[in-house]
Amino acid sequence: MKSLRSSLLFSAGTFISRIFGLIRESVIAGTFGASISMDAFIIANRIPNMLREMFAEGALGSSFTKVYSELSEKNEKRAHGLFSNMIVFFFIVSIVIVFLGIYFSPYLVDSLTLISDERAKESFRQQTIGLTKLLFPFIGMMILSSIASGVLHQKGKFFFSSISPIALNIGYLIGALVLSPILVTYGPNWIETTIADKAITGLAIGVLIGGFLQCFIQFVSIRTVFKELNHIKIKNLLSDDVKKVLLLMGPMIIASSAGQINIFINTNFATSLETGAVSWLTFSFRLLQLPIGIFAIAVSSVALPRFTKLFANKAESKKISQEFFHMNEFMLWLMLPCVVFFQFNSYSVIHLLFGHGSFTSFDILKTSESLYYYSFGLIGYGLIKVLTSFYYALEKTKFAMKISLLGIVINYFLNYILVEKYGFKGLAMSSSILLSVNALGLVIGLVKEKIALPGVDLLKGVTLLLSACALACLFQIISDQYLPQYLGSHLNPTKMSSLLYILINGVVI
Repeated sequence: MKSLRSSLLFSAGTFISRIFGLIRESVIAGTFGASISMDAFIIANRIPNMLREMFAEGALGSSFTKVYSELSEKNEKRAHGLFSNMIVFFFIVSIVIVFLGIYFSPYLVDSLTLISDERAKESFRQQTIGLTKLLFPFIGMMILSSIASGVLHQKGKFFFSSISPIALNIGYLIGALVLSPILVTYGPNWIETTIADKAITGLAIGVLIGGFLQCFIQFVSIRTVFKELNHIKIKNLLSDDVKKVLLLMGPMIIASSAGQINIFINTNFATSLETGAVSWLTFSFRLLQLPIGIFAIAVSSVALPRFTKLFANKAESKKISQEFFHMNEFMLWLMLPCVVFFQFNSYSVIHLLFGHGSFTSFDILKTSESLYYYSFGLIGYGLIKVLTSFYYALEKTKFAMKISLLGIVINYFLNYILVEKYGFKGLAMSSSILLSVNALGLVIGLVKEKIALPGVDLLKGVTLLLSACALACLFQIISDQYLPQYLGSHLNPTKMSSLLYILINGVVI
């Protein structure tokens, strides 16, 4: 019940944060559309975010949370010492990464793009390089933010941790609605020749403002921990505890690198397709991350310190198995209905959120198609989050690393086959297949850990879940046939009809 309560608190906070995220994406889509400049911003923003997911929120965040939680159970003073050492050490690391990233920006951009149109490529490359240089400090903020987030999770402040990204979303909105118009009207012309389109440059500056605000708010929220640091003297930045974090990070950096290599491969394929493909895939994938952020990350963030405490206190294997079963069962009950919802309502959702301004009806259709195929990977995506937390707590991250590395080969093979036949939709298909295969591989690896799942409870849960989803699918089929007669055609819906359609189907599911 404690884990469930923490998960629900994290989910509630993340839900609020993701609502701001949807508003952000809707404003950005309506303001900038699916243009070359928007594609350039997405690629430029993706480069530091690849490092963020690989290094900060992935390997560093989980490794620090695991070691810090373990030390807090045994020696509070050592835990505080670890925190102070990590802040100083990774502040230095952040500066190095940012300077290297800015210097190597042209090479990073060239490695991520495969545009064939030479005129479009020249403009696209110049804008992407300029924006990448501008956005690279963002990774430094997120590295420090991930350490603060680990402390919040150990202290049980899941709600506060989950709402802190609101600050980042506000930064995006400030950039799109305030800074972009100001730069377009008053900005010097050198911005367009040195960085990028003035409007998009305003959006990029807003991202930096949002990243700073998120980092600042998280550190303010753990100010009580800083009070304890008055008695801590930093004698050795690479203490044994810091080394333990780094050793845990090693395999997971490689595993996360595999994920980012897959993004690298997918981005290459996407830029070789028609203009707008990068934007369609990005907007739909971010929408897919709504249930992942609200549910999957919430459950996995609670699972990591929970599993860590069970292993640290040498709990009985039966208790560990029960906790593992309930965490994953809870995840399935959250994810499978989301799959059904997106399968039947992808067009209505995209039309409601993005169908305005510069985002055309053609963009709506293509983005909804992308969302439809991405949704098949939701269950695998969610299970990966919980399963990875278990491997972290168990300190057996090498197996997860091997599964991720195998995924690189599978991903390239799938893209090569599917993109040629299905275009941008093939990229969404390959991502869904890869997520499912990775989740299955992590489940198979649990055989060695002797996790005993309760057979009767498992059968009962699966039967109830599949029955509920079957009824939801039946309702959707009926609603697809009759609701448009009263709410308006799917081919030319109004905002209100899309909203009503989504609400009716969403409540039932």
